Amino acid sequence: MHFERWSLLILGEALTSQVTRSSVFERNLLIDRRTLKSRLASLVSSGLMDRRASPGLDSDPEFTLTDKGRDLEKVIRELNEWSERWSLPVLAEADLSIATSSDRRGDQHSSMPEVVPIEVSVLGSFSLRVGGQAIAGLPLGSQRLLVFLALHDRPMSRVAVAGKMWPDSSHERAGVSLRSALARLDPPTRDAINVACAGLALADSATVDLHFAQDLAHRLLLGVEAVVARDLTTAALRSLSTELLTDWQDEWILEDREDWRQLRTTGLEAMSGILTGHGQPLKAAQAARAAIKVEPLRESAHIALVRAHLAHGNRSEAVGAYERYRALLHDALGIAPSPLLTELVSNLRSA
Repeated sequence: MHFERWSLLILGEALTSQVTRSSVFERNLLIDRRTLKSRLASLVSSGLMDRRASPGLDSDPEFTLTDKGRDLEKVIRELNEWSERWSLPVLAEADLSIATSSDRRGDQHSSMPEVVPIEVSVLGSFSLRVGGQAIAGLPLGSQRLLVFLALHDRPMSRVAVAGKMWPDSSHERAGVSLRSALARLDPPTRDAINVACAGLALADSATVDLHFAQDLAHRLLLGVEAVVARDLTTAALRSLSTELLTDWQDEWILEDREDWRQLRTTGLEAMSGILTGHGQPLKAAQAARAAIKVEPLRESAHIALVRAHLAHGNRSEAVGAYERYRALLHDALGIAPSPLLTELVSNLRSA
């Protein structure tokens, strides 16, 4: 079991306040939703909590302590009493405390250690910033470890990490490679990885650009009611247009890269449609072309482009976009565009 501060705080909240709802854990502990989801999943898989969906509240499930989880109450209280007895405020309040959430909020400004922001970038190429400073010269093995943890946003055992990252090596050799990657991390970079018991995960203070981009795409797919102004900016378009680790060919990246390709393509199409509806056909066409660049044969992206041209009053551009796609589709697959796309320009072509 990956016992780090958030897991202990979740258990403490469940033990002392009888909290069960995911939303209440999030509110009381002031914890990031992604981190909470990861820690709750780990507690469930370890047999310390049970997950139960409630009628009409599938998005806010209940998590209740099992007998195994309740059996930890004495252990956690004794750890907390020990830290207080020996005047260890950082341990008592950051890692071992099961004080109530109101107590924590009341003294968080005076007792909590300063959190150093850690930024991991995996869109385009890899980069790492700690406290706003770019970290250069990081060994490749350490880069690969940080990327792996960024793509798997939940604690994983060392055995699982080593096996997936070095699948062609023996168990012993993979373990050596993992230990080497950890050992080569310098002090500032080491803060990016949370090492506890047998588990590895990115630190709670770490952010990953891919996660922000994924959230952006999901908001766009929910429709105009879910998006905010920044979701329709040039920066947002650039984020969705960027491939995951372009030059990396590790096998464990390929599935994540394909998942991101599919998500960002649909996100770009959704962005194009929303921009068209907002009276911004030029930016809508840019988003559609970005989707086409990802998948040239994808018809829904070409439909978005034609609609953007028509919204801008560029009928010749709309027909030209259709004709280019028709020729591409015929040459590649020997088929014609669907009636839906053809009907968009049929009246224009006959005129």
